[in-house]
Amino acid sequence: MQKVKILALPLPSTAVIGGPTLCTDGGELLLSMDFDDKGQKRSSCIRFVKQRAFRKRSEIYCTSWHVKDTFDTVCEVQGSDWVQELRSASVPEWRDRWVMRHFMIYVDSFGCLEVVSESVSLDGNGRAFADAPNGT
Repeated sequence: MQKVKILALPLPSTAVIGGPTLCTDGGELLLSMDFDDKGQKRSSCIRFVKQRAFRKRSEIYCTSWHVKDTFDTVCEVQGSDWVQELRSASVPEWRDRWVMRHFMIYVDSFGCLEVVSESVSLDGNGRAFADAPNGT
């Protein structure tokens, strides 16, 4: 499996105030953070659109694979075994109906969040990478 960088947090997660918040909003999963930006509070939210599944690992359970390339950066896991597992678990008539992409990010003092969703975006001033697939 290969990780491809999609977008980065606008500020380092070491500047997060009070820890990230994870919540669902309809079919979306939101990872919201408030940052201390030179004494000013700045908010940002990663929005996983049409999420199908998610899992989170606390820092103590993260291996180097969970951190490498994903520290403060959303990556897409290409060739994901997890996506294949989810497709296999669904009924045949729905198996290939949805776009299912595996994203992951590591946030300091929070751990690794992995999400299978259709797409991901950053509400705020994040940096998108040039090699990101269209539609993200």
